[in-house]
Amino acid sequence: MHFRPSILLILVIALPCVGLCGCRSFWPSEMDAVKALDQNAIENPILVPMIDPEWAMSAVSDELDNYFRIAREERIRIVDGIITEGWIETHPKIGATYLEPWRRDSTFGFERAHATLQTVRRWAKVRVIPGQNTYFLDVKVYKELEDLPNPQFANVTARAMRFDGSLDRDKDDLLIAQPNRGWIPMGRDFSLEQQILKNLAARFKEKCGDE
Repeated sequence: MHFRPSILLILVIALPCVGLCGCRSFWPSEMDAVKALDQNAIENPILVPMIDPEWAMSAVSDELDNYFRIAREERIRIVDGIITEGWIETHPKIGATYLEPWRRDSTFGFERAHATLQTVRRWAKVRVIPGQNTYFLDVKVYKELEDLPNPQFANVTARAMRFDGSLDRDKDDLLIAQPNRGWIPMGRDFSLEQQILKNLAARFKEKCGDE
């Protein structure tokens, strides 16, 4: 009984100190986690030489087209003497399985095994950020897991909406499902990000060597 006040006092003093230290002292950054898994990992965003902006955007678009279908993009422009940021975003795509070795959107290992066993989709967004005689290529690949209202092929009935936009005609107040409804965000696919970054870095290096 005599030790409890002492322990309580230590906790009261220690907890504010932990808070002042912040989380970075205890939890690694995203890049640290990536490097722990891949010793050859490169920084994200990656720094590349500033060359013709049209070529740069086309190179990024061509690389993303190897994995996804382009949804929208904003090209680098010069407005009032200021270079604007360019970006490219893709449509979501159901992940490649081990039965589809020709597809490249799932890296081999855990990601492809996961896509084989469960329904996973990915989509990407790449920002091309102008700097001082350089570009920052910021690559983000997001992963989502399908969330079904009922087990697939289950012998149960439910008045639930499908996620492909179909309507329940028995009830007028139901609206068309939202495009992203039925998918659970799972964070980012760092392995595919690294693959895209390394390929882009090689493209820019080769272009600069030719010039």
